[in-house]
Amino acid sequence: MFRQNRFRELARMMIHQARMLKSAGLAGEARQLARRAIALKDYGSTPMALQPVPVRSRR
Repeated sequence: MFRQNRFRELARMMIHQARMLKSAGLAGEARQLARRAIALKDYGSTPMALQPVPVRSRR
């Protein structure tokens, strides 16, 4: 939960910076930053997948 909130917060700040870049006339940099922020937000919202653990069977 904490990790997801941190990623969302970081993505929100990156979007804010992208808006400031766009208003300053740097649309290309703003677009790149916004794409990274959206990818980061998507990464933060996906739960961590369980990884298989090798188990020894006794016979």
